Amino acid sequence: MLTGKRIILRAPERDDLEAFHKWQNDEEVMMLARSMPDHVKSMVSIEAELEKDLKGEDPEVRRYMIQEKSSGKAIGWSSIRFHTWARRYHNADLGLCIGEKGKWGKGYGTEVTKLLLEEAFEQLNLHKVGWWTFAENKASIALAKKLGFKEEGRLQEQIFFNNQFHDSVVLGLLKSQYDKRRHS
Repeated sequence: MLTGKRIILRAPERDDLEAFHKWQNDEEVMMLARSMPDHVKSMVSIEAELEKDLKGEDPEVRRYMIQEKSSGKAIGWSSIRFHTWARRYHNADLGLCIGEKGKWGKGYGTEVTKLLLEEAFEQLNLHKVGWWTFAENKASIALAKKLGFKEEGRLQEQIFFNNQFHDSVVLGLLKSQYDKRRHS
């Protein structure tokens, strides 16, 4: 469990199934979370995905529920997904989604990202973390840059949704850059 000022990042539990189902069937939430409006998922398929998390069957990803301390309610999810090209964990991608729209724009994403960065660099001793989104997701790009990520590239017309192609933006943050910001 990772603890911030207003949130806790904790392991997913079976009780989170209904919230996941609601969020993963919301077109707007899923477009921002996955850069595609893939928003038609059955309770059974979401339950099967959650079951893998509960059993710890995927060593390449750590998933967390974002729980608001004041209400005790889950408001979204986040993850650290490891790159295993060299059979060692040096790099990972961070991901997060605030599923409760009423919580958007209130600083929860910043707090979640800071906790994920702390975990990635200070506990897991990763060398680099990545962040990617579609070019029109200005809030996601601004959040990443605010916390020190640098744009590394754009993949032209990489994602297709809403009947058109969109560029994908790739950002990265090295441990040395994180350490420098933390100590300044």
